[in-house]
Amino acid sequence: MTPSQLARRRRLTETVIEIVSETGPENLQMREVAERSGVALGTAYRYFASKDHLLAAAWADWHGRLSEKVISDLSKQPGGRSEDGSASVCERVLAFVLREMRAFQHNPNFARLAVHLEACNDPYVSETLVGLGEENERVMRALMGDLPEEVARPARVAISSTLGMGLTSWTTGRTTVTEAMRNIEEVTRLVMRDIG
Repeated sequence: MTPSQLARRRRLTETVIEIVSETGPENLQMREVAERSGVALGTAYRYFASKDHLLAAAWADWHGRLSEKVISDLSKQPGGRSEDGSASVCERVLAFVLREMRAFQHNPNFARLAVHLEACNDPYVSETLVGLGEENERVMRALMGDLPEEVARPARVAISSTLGMGLTSWTTGRTTVTEAMRNIEEVTRLVMRDIG
């Protein structure tokens, strides 16, 4: 893409982030996104094949910023340090997943968006979610350090699955965010118990 195309695409995803923050993902309309972003509707559809494709791209942008902020902030925190001055693996992972849940707690419309996209069968959404999964893997691997993959992989799967279940249960009213966060913390501590 050219710089001007990237700028238009970015305006579209930024506008979606604004709209989702204000009203949630359920009633988002491509026409409103195009009007608010100043990008022609036809152009919006050239960049994004569907509303769900655009929602997924915006979600990826929002989530990417969160991941980078969490990693940056964790590297500056003095708490949870081991003898060599680095945070314990368990505490680093736990800080990341709880920070992610707090971000959703402060932006519940994005929690609903994440749950919606996980259930979506749009191929463009699936492709975006694969990319997000790879980003989460990168973050979790960084947090887990040199942990052997045969130990780290099942821990990542258990923690990510509990996070996904917690988001779904919370956004559908079957549990509270406090309960979801407690479950995530318990599972994280359980699977990381003998790791550090």
